[in-house]
Amino acid sequence: MDKAQLDFVINELETKHDLTVAGFDTVVQAMHHILPDDVAVGSNLAQRLNSTDDAMLIADHAFPNWNVQIRGRANDKDGHWKCTLRENDSRDSDAYIGTGKSPVLSQAILAAVMRLGMAIHHDNS
Repeated sequence: MDKAQLDFVINELETKHDLTVAGFDTVVQAMHHILPDDVAVGSNLAQRLNSTDDAMLIADHAFPNWNVQIRGRANDKDGHWKCTLRENDSRDSDAYIGTGKSPVLSQAILAAVMRLGMAIHHDNS
């Protein structure tokens, strides 16, 4: 996947509140491209990605011990969720920060994971 395709997937995560399993399958493929050692392709992951717990497990596996900040509003349709992944929450000098926003909390987390993975992958390639 090229950067434009990855950006499209992140945009889908950040703007849709009703992604299908097929949409989540595309997210799994994109995450596997960005973080090949951290995302298992072929499992039933696409069916579970709308779960905040499973999204957090991916974030934890990909970026263990990173700080996760979640802000939002409890609302059935659109919580305006924001997720930030930072290596250190006590200073503002992190080399990388992942951010995501979405009407669905799990999707905000996944968008932050993808952005962070893209930034780190880009600098290390």
